[in-house]
Order: sequence, then C-alpha cells, then structure tokens
Amino acid sequence: MKPIRIQFVEPRAWKAIWLVTAVILLTMAGFTGWQVWQQHQIRKGLQVELDRLQAELKARSASVAPAVNPREASEKAALRLMQRDWNRLYDAIEHPDLAHVRLVQLTFDAETDEARLEYELKDMTEGGNVTQALNVTSGANVWQLERLNTEGGATGAGKTRGVWRARIN
Repeated sequence: MKPIRIQFVEPRAWKAIWLVTAVILLTMAGFTGWQVWQQHQIRKGLQVELDRLQAELKARSASVAPAVNPREASEKAALRLMQRDWNRLYDAIEHPDLAHVRLVQLTFDAETDEARLEYELKDMTEGGNVTQALNVTSGANVWQLERLNTEGGATGAGKTRGVWRARIN
C-alpha cells in the first residue's frame, strides 16, 4: 500500500483575525496603562499640594502668642494715667454752680477714658442745672445725664441721686 499523504492547508484567515485582535488588545492595554499613569501623576501632584496647604494652615494656626508682661503693661498704663491732664475733669467737678450739690462718687475707666459722676441733689429739677454746669467748663467733653433716682418712696421727701457720664479726652 501506498502511503497517503494529505496536506492540510492552514486557514490563513484566522491568523489575520487573531493578529488584528491582538493588536487591538495591545493598543487598548497601552492606552489604559497610559491613562492610569497620568491619573497617578495627577494624584501625586494633588497630594503634594494638599500636604503643602495643610502645613501652611498648621503654621498659621499655631502662631506664637505674644509674651505679655503684666508688669510692663501695668507700668505703661500708670505712666499714661500720670501724663493725663486731669484739670478738665476736676474743673468740671469743682464748678461754683455745683456748690449746693454733693458729689457722692467719681469713677474713671482708664480703658475707655470714660468718667462717671454721681451727685446727690435736693430734687429732680436740679438735674438740668447740674448738666448745664458740668458742660460749661468741660469744653469738648459732653456730660450726659444717665439717670435720676429718688430715695424715700413716692412722697418725694427723700434724696435724689443723679449719674452723669462723659468721655474725657
């Protein structure tokens, strides 16, 4: 017997299909890898920027509080009060028209430069006269009547107290 030799022809169409498929898959893999690498670079850049901003925010919030020396602040306040011209205040208090009323209290707030006077009056009608007498000598300082209180009930026989305040420049 004679041997039979059969030659099978390889289908060449499938080689082309697999080659095109392989090229498409490699192109997609390369494109996807390139996009992943780009996103990674962007993420690294954003992380660096975030770290920088957080460090800057931390540096701003952790600012060193100025060292306060209470003795020095007290000395400065005392020096400022000693250099103040107290004549304006005392000229207003010692006005001759105020001789018939009694000064009960004088307070001065050095922080706000506000003086407060409390006078004891004979009756409520003297409130306007006292305000006018205080404002005559005070110059630029304007004394304002804050309140009038009557002690002794509704009979009006009690003493009246008035409180005035002004900003002393």
